[in-house]
Amino acid sequence: MNESELQNILESLDATHAQAVQRFFGKNTNLQNAVTTIDQGEHEWSEWFKAMAVLQLWLESKKQDYPIERKLGYLSCTVDAFKNTPTIMRPKLGEATERMLAQYGFSDQ
Repeated sequence: MNESELQNILESLDATHAQAVQRFFGKNTNLQNAVTTIDQGEHEWSEWFKAMAVLQLWLESKKQDYPIERKLGYLSCTVDAFKNTPTIMRPKLGEATERMLAQYGFSDQ
């Protein structure tokens, strides 16, 4: 993903979600480098960014934050949790993240 594609995805989100994605990555994180560490799998980049916003906003509502590696790990676990769900029934990554947070939260462990 190049810088232009990254900006296009951010611009496709509403302002609240775009800002949440930027906070997800943090001030000192190179977005381009961080994106290259994501195993995109079957999900579109726009879905990854929506899930990042969902997670970041949820954490902020709980007055929590974690390093980017932990947050990306949570999203990767969310992907894994739904791998055995038939594709036609599999929720989009943002919705799957909402479900996981509602059911399990984000553990300090």
